[in-house]
Amino acid sequence: MTSPLKVYRKTEIERRRLYVDYSCWLAEAETLTDFQVETFPYSEARPITVDTSYPDPSNTKLMLFISGGVANTDYTLSLVVRTSGTQVKQDNIGVRVTI
Repeated sequence: MTSPLKVYRKTEIERRRLYVDYSCWLAEAETLTDFQVETFPYSEARPITVDTSYPDPSNTKLMLFISGGVANTDYTLSLVVRTSGTQVKQDNIGVRVTI
């Protein structure tokens, strides 16, 4: 697994919203068609959860709501997106959960 592009911080009780904009990577008129998010490490007691959607009508951005997790733990969110132009891209984002 590659290093995270950026690391965000949140507390255990926060539900944090993040945007990932793929418009500069996509070809003209290309859109996101599918996405998948995996989190590492997995904690059965207090898992970090990610809700994802397309926030824009052009389907070039992802909106993530991140909640839960165990305090003093670093997580990696591995995002894989697929496009209408058959491209596949993986990005890793770090999340540090604090008290």
